Amino acid sequence: MWDEMYEEFWDKLEHFCARLCRDESRAEDLTQEVFLKALMNRSLIESFNARQCKAWLFATARNLYCDQVRRAAKERELMEALLPDGDEEPADETASAAVGLSDLESLMGILEPADRMLFELRYGEGYNASELGEMLKLPPGTVRTRLLKIRTKLKDELLEE
Repeated sequence: MWDEMYEEFWDKLEHFCARLCRDESRAEDLTQEVFLKALMNRSLIESFNARQCKAWLFATARNLYCDQVRRAAKERELMEALLPDGDEEPADETASAAVGLSDLESLMGILEPADRMLFELRYGEGYNASELGEMLKLPPGTVRTRLLKIRTKLKDELLEE
């Protein structure tokens, strides 16, 4: 039963998934996922005739694709809510490295009090550049520039040690 089902429907189902996804690799993954679901529902599939089996496979592919699209939309919406446009800062390992140091206080001691406060608010408290700008009455771009200078100073200090 499984060999015939695979031989008869794999290519057709993969072509259908490729038209849905418009991406060959996603279509292959989706086709595999459909056949895994069929394997998990083996007793149900074995009770079907060929037309019912085909209908189940294609409906399952469509449903799985719709689920993926909905999930991706929800993830995008969540990310946009958490990271509004323009508030992303370039990834930098300095903050992570600095937090992991046992001698964090001495490292923070090289910073001016205003810079230390800004660094703590951003990386300790989690405020973004827009929020910090509102608090300090500065443009977000200025806040990001100051944070970059602080990270560079800390990074240079860490590399000297």
